Amino acid sequence: MKHSRRLLLVVFLISCVATLGPATAEAGDAIVFAVWPSPGDVWARGWGAALSSTWFQVVSFEAEAARVPALAPDGNMTSFTGSAMLAPSIAYLTPYGGLGIGLFRQTLGGLSDTGVLRASMLGAKAKVGLFVLRVEYRHLSFTGTTLLPIDHRLSAGAGISF
Repeated sequence: MKHSRRLLLVVFLISCVATLGPATAEAGDAIVFAVWPSPGDVWARGWGAALSSTWFQVVSFEAEAARVPALAPDGNMTSFTGSAMLAPSIAYLTPYGGLGIGLFRQTLGGLSDTGVLRASMLGAKAKVGLFVLRVEYRHLSFTGTTLLPIDHRLSAGAGISF
């Protein structure tokens, strides 16, 4: 039951962010992705979803939710990030880079830590018709000392363009 409530919360938050932008946005996409965090001896592969909107064919704004389980029992991290990126389209390829800020929550057994995360990212999207493929490197920093260390992650995903 807890898992379905969390998933419903993520979908609700992404929907709320999607309605904030004006209808004049040029394009957008919705992507689900797999996450490979570092250090790999602490974290397992995770997953996430992102919703982005491109304005003026160069600037992109994104809302992202991700969940990464720890290899330790009862450990995980959930994050919600808003990002602004430069994303010039070159034919079907869109390289991008930018900065993001958001909230995270780590748990480890009965302990939990909630705070602010900052992200810098580099990536690329390839659009083929309605389909989008994405790869990304994201460097992460957190306020305070986290329960489990995480410094960067790689992600790859697919979705639809609208």
